[in-house]
Order: sequence, then C-alpha cells, then structure tokens
Amino acid sequence: MRVRSKSPSVYSISSDEESDFAPSSPDDKPSAKRKRTSTSASTKGKPKPVTAKRKVPAPEKAGEVGDIEDAGNVIPRRHGMEYHDVHDIVGGQRDLLDWFEGVREKRGMPWRKRYNHDLSMEEKGQRAYEIWVSEVMLQQTQVTTVIAYWEKWVAKWPTIADLAKADIEEVNAAWRGLGYYRRAKSLLTGAQTVMSDPKYQGRLPDDPAVLEKDIAGVGRYTAGAICSMAYGVRTPIVDGNIHRLLTRLLAIHAPQAAPQTIKHLWAAATELVSLLPSETEGVAGDWNQGLMELGSQVCKPVSPECGGCPVKAVCKASAELKAPPPLPSTSSECSLCHPIPQEKAESQISSVAVFPMKKEKKASRVEEEDVCVLEWRGQQGKRRWLFVKRPDKGLLAGLFEPPTTPVSAGLSAPERLHASIITLSNYLNVSELPNLLDDMKEGAKEKGSVAHIFSHINMTYHIHLLTLPSSSSSEPPDILRTAPRQAFWLSEEEVESANVGTGVKKVWAEVYGRWGSFEESSSGAAGAGKGKKVVKKQKTTAAPKGKGRWQKVAKSALSDEEGENGKVVKKVMMPMMPAKRKAARAEEE
Repeated sequence: MRVRSKSPSVYSISSDEESDFAPSSPDDKPSAKRKRTSTSASTKGKPKPVTAKRKVPAPEKAGEVGDIEDAGNVIPRRHGMEYHDVHDIVGGQRDLLDWFEGVREKRGMPWRKRYNHDLSMEEKGQRAYEIWVSEVMLQQTQVTTVIAYWEKWVAKWPTIADLAKADIEEVNAAWRGLGYYRRAKSLLTGAQTVMSDPKYQGRLPDDPAVLEKDIAGVGRYTAGAICSMAYGVRTPIVDGNIHRLLTRLLAIHAPQAAPQTIKHLWAAATELVSLLPSETEGVAGDWNQGLMELGSQVCKPVSPECGGCPVKAVCKASAELKAPPPLPSTSSECSLCHPIPQEKAESQISSVAVFPMKKEKKASRVEEEDVCVLEWRGQQGKRRWLFVKRPDKGLLAGLFEPPTTPVSAGLSAPERLHASIITLSNYLNVSELPNLLDDMKEGAKEKGSVAHIFSHINMTYHIHLLTLPSSSSSEPPDILRTAPRQAFWLSEEEVESANVGTGVKKVWAEVYGRWGSFEESSSGAAGAGKGKKVVKKQKTTAAPKGKGRWQKVAKSALSDEEGENGKVVKKVMMPMMPAKRKAARAEEE
C-alpha cells in the first residue's frame, strides 16, 4: 500500500502572482527572484515549406521563447517593430474620450466620478480611498456584485481613518460573499499603514511609485488607477481588458506573459497617456477608464463588437482583416510577434480575436484523497464531527474539512480506509480507549466517491463514514496536542457555520444527502446534477481558540482559492495579462 505523506493539492500561490498573467494584488509584492516562462514553439527536423516564412529572434531572456521557424502554414505577416508604434492610435484618442463620456454612467458605478481639480488634497484623498476599495473588490469580482458591497463598505467605514480602527473579524464579516479574503486584509493593513505614519497625512500617496511600494496589496495597475482617477496624475494602467485591447489596436501576436510583451504594452500605455490632450485636467483618469470600459464592454475576448468601437479606424487588427501589415521599412523585423496559424488558404486574419496570442492549456493533474467523515455520538442525542483546519497558505487556505488523506490511484477501499485510520491516529488521544481505532475501522461505511475539479487538479474524493462507538463519556476523545493541524469537534450548528469549500459540501451530500443535513442518506447527494451543484454562498468561522472549544462563529463566506464549480479562479485583472481561462467569477464556494 502506498500513502502519500503530503497532499499534492496543497500549494502556495503568492497573492500578486496567482497565475502566469496575474496582477500585483493583495498580500505580497513581486519577488525579484521570480522567473517567468512563456509558451515556446519549435520545429523538429527539416523545416517544411510554408506560406510565409518567419523567424522570431530570441527574446530578452534565454530560454523564454526559442527561435520559431516554419511551425506550419501561417498567415503572412512580415513587418517591422515600427508597425506596433502607438502614434496611429493617437488620432483616435479624442474619439475614445467622447465615447466614454457617453457611457460613463451607464453601469451605475458609484465610485466613478468626474475628476474635479478644485478639490482639496484631503478631498482628493477621500476619492482615492473610495477608488482603492472599488479596485480591490473588482480584482476578482463582477461589477454588478461589487456595487452593493462597495456601498455597504463605505457606509460602515466612510473614510480610511474609520477603516484603520476596524479589526480583521469586522472586515471579514463585511467581505462575506466576495471571497479571496486576503483582499480584505490588504485593505485593512493599508489603511493602518496610512494612519500610523504622519508622512502620509491621512491619505493614500499621490505618487504611483510610492503607493505601489508602501501600501499592501497595491500593484502597478491599482496604483495607476488610484492616482490617475483621484489625483489627476498622468500615469498609465494595464489590466486584462486593456492588455487585450492594446494587443488588437497594435496587432501584437506574442506570448501573453512574456516579459517582452508586458514591457511593450506598458511602454505603449505610458506613451499614449503622455500624448493625451493637455488642455483637460484629469484626462488620464478618463482615458484609463475609457480603455477599461472599451475592453470590457466592446472589445470582448471572444465576440468583439467592432461595429460599435470608437477606435476601429485606428485598429491595426481590424485593418488586417482586409490586408496584411506593411513590409518592414527598416532592416529591423518585429521581435515580438509569433506566426499566426493558417486555418484555411487565407492571406489575412479571419477575426480580430486572433489577438492576443492564445495560451496553451496545461493538463490537469489527477489526484485522489480519502475523506473520513468521523461522527461521535454521546448521551441524550449529543453529536459532534471532527473537522481539521487547512494551512493558512495554499489551496483552500484556512478552510475546514473532515480528516483527509492523499492516496495513490488503484488502492482498494480497505487500503484507503487503513490510510485514513492512520491519519486519525495522529489526531485523537486513544490511549484510554485502545480498541477505538479498530472498532471504528470495523464499523466504517464506504459512501462512494465524488469528482471535484480545480483548474489544475482533477480530484477524486473517496468517502468513508465512521461513527465512534457509544460510551459513558460526555465528551468525544481529546485531540492530541501534537496533531499535525488544528482540529475541532463541531456541533451541527458549528458545522453549518464552518468555512468549507465546495468539495467538502459534495462529500457531505454523499453522506447526508445535502449540506446542512445530518441524517445519513442511502442514496447519496439528493436531486439532479449529483456532485455538480454549486453553492454560491457559505458561512465561515473565525479560528477557534482554546482546547476543544469553538468560541466564535463569524459568518463569512467563500474560500480563498476555490471558484465556481470548484475551479480555482484567477481572474484577469492585472497590470500584466489577460484571463488565463474562461473561468467562473470569483464567487467561490
């Protein structure tokens, strides 16, 4: 029998680098040692003739993207670096600003206000606070959901000074339903930083570099958004929507997460901001919001609405629908673009949606775990269930679950049960009940298996129900001080209030029919769509204090790493790249 000692489903994700194209966000700043990799394409053996022969020079970092030559039939797009210059777009800046003025109020965002240069710095600081809260909420959540949360937040903590006086329990309670709680923590930490140091004068810094450096959870994008919209600073932003929009406006077909690509897009965004009309104060904020709105509502990932685009006339991707790009005017060919595969005998692209370059999907790992639902029954109908708290970092960070044991594929049910019994022996003090584990094993019930899909893991949970034999004791067995993780005996009410992921709810439904039920089911999960039901909201608990005590229940919701249908959600919102997958929004279970 093989039992893995460490769950492969538990991994760490830094808050600012949740995926290859994540933004700087909540907890951590980017590490200087972090290496980025991007998709490479190469050929084996002798190259075959192609419609257009392209050779892409080596990128800035060796090993990032190798030489690509004749990877198959491709659309002829020979061009120079000057083709991706932003000066053609400048002619459309006024059109985009006029378009944004017409749609500014369309989605009813209460934090979206016109820049007012007559405001004092204190008043601008208040606007910065409001925008900051909205931007952090929007990092993983839809606008329609955020509006109500934002309004409740600013009603509870109208100023950054008010927020700084709050505690993490209050903040998490207000955040309930948004998920990714480290975002809430970063807001609290940032507010406390501002109010604890006189140099900030009670407001967020108006210098984007200082804001990014000093305030927790603020990356380059968020700093640019706050400073341009609240303080009128001419600084760029690049989130996922703008990344997609710029790759189409400039017709860049390059690996999305490659350092060269990111560097070029930020440089383009910076130049465009510098070329904005000078007569209007605060124009950078309108421009940045206009780009985001256009990318979100018109220049969509799959079905862009080019007919309603105010900058279609200066869009190079749109122009390539009719004719290929011009040949290089200099000896320097483009070092960014990769060939576009030719689907038919075509000489032009068939849709602007070929930009940005598609990412290769990575195969998900296949994993299995044995879940042991352990119930203790005492006198007068008293019942308790053993739950374990996961580590504070990594997948499903800080969530509660029944004792779970990683197992190898191919094990029989008795072998998996034996592995779970070993796990239980590390948690329970059975010195006074030497036969307890054997008795539990003897009475164990196999309750089937459920599949649970994460973005990077195809997980199968094998389920056993174990019931502790009745005894004269009024309390369940003590939990060992040496237990590998925090563990607690929970009552029915505490189980319902516990912060658990969708996978646990699926497991529970197999045993008791549905989450929130405590009567054993003979038919598994109730209703149609067995094992697929998505619970959009849930309650979470504050970490218990004291041995065997569940002292405080804070109704909070959604796991930090799990999204709809159990998928880990890494949404697009970044100063770097567009969305890795068409994932569900971050209404996590």
